[in-house]
Amino acid sequence: MPSILFPDPPRELPGQRLIKISLRAVHVLCVGVLTATYLLDLGTNPQRLAEARETWLAATVATGSTILALDLYQSGAFLLQVRGAVLFLKLGCLLFLARMGDAAGYVLAALVLVSVISSHAPSRWRYRVLVGGGRVRGADTPG
Repeated sequence: MPSILFPDPPRELPGQRLIKISLRAVHVLCVGVLTATYLLDLGTNPQRLAEARETWLAATVATGSTILALDLYQSGAFLLQVRGAVLFLKLGCLLFLARMGDAAGYVLAALVLVSVISSHAPSRWRYRVLVGGGRVRGADTPG
């Protein structure tokens, strides 16, 4: 495997832990508000609700993409790990969110649960390499 995609050891960015913790906090806020726009009766007009959903979805995608970029900077092995598989599940659901109708809020709530469980699972589980195990060393740093 090319070392630029899968460096051994994985790269580190100065201040990485603080940056990722801060981004995750904002990301969780964005996901929570986005989920609420689907689950709660906001008593607002449909256009305003659609705008709110669009805004919070964009913020969720932006913060999530930035976290992904930091993970990929460390090592592309992220995509081959359990946490990468969870990311693909979340992205797949987001791609079809507009077609889910009334179920969209419940799907988002389920994704929040999956995300929290996978993020707090033991590191031996979430950092497990699913593809290319033994040949790829993924990052297993906190934060």
